[in-house]
Amino acid sequence: MCNAEKQFMADLQCEDDVGLVLRGHLHIEHELIALASVPLPFAERCDWVRIGYRAKVEFAYGCGMPDDLKNLLERLGSIRNGFAHTLNVSLSKQSVLDLYNSLSDRIRDGLKVSYRAMGLGELAGPSSLETRDLLILIFLTARQATKAAVLALEAERADSGIDLKPEFSPER
Repeated sequence: MCNAEKQFMADLQCEDDVGLVLRGHLHIEHELIALASVPLPFAERCDWVRIGYRAKVEFAYGCGMPDDLKNLLERLGSIRNGFAHTLNVSLSKQSVLDLYNSLSDRIRDGLKVSYRAMGLGELAGPSSLETRDLLILIFLTARQATKAAVLALEAERADSGIDLKPEFSPER
């Protein structure tokens, strides 16, 4: 497991509800930047801090991110906004179950595969998990799906023979 993976897992496990949501969201946003950077010849010039999360999701969607992942990332963004702008907010079992129930079959299947891959057996059902554990699993699945979209876009670009990184500098 690389350092980014270890940091992601550590961040999700050691925080209170606010920290869990904010840090989980930050890690996903990092992957969105990676996805948005694939087609940009000079992505390092972008001041990604100035670009809002919603715009990053839209740009990633325009790069080929699947509809169901866009929906999940928008919902996670809404949860993040609730935690970032409301005092004394906490996770509710119902809100996390609603998030789980909004997942597409494809993403829900990926979540179940991740659960098994962690050596936890078959997921009996979302309500069998603690609220935080279910949300951590959803964040993990969202991040992995976003990383998979990055890899798919990179492979598509490589297969097409398109060199998106010019050999010249427009500053010359």
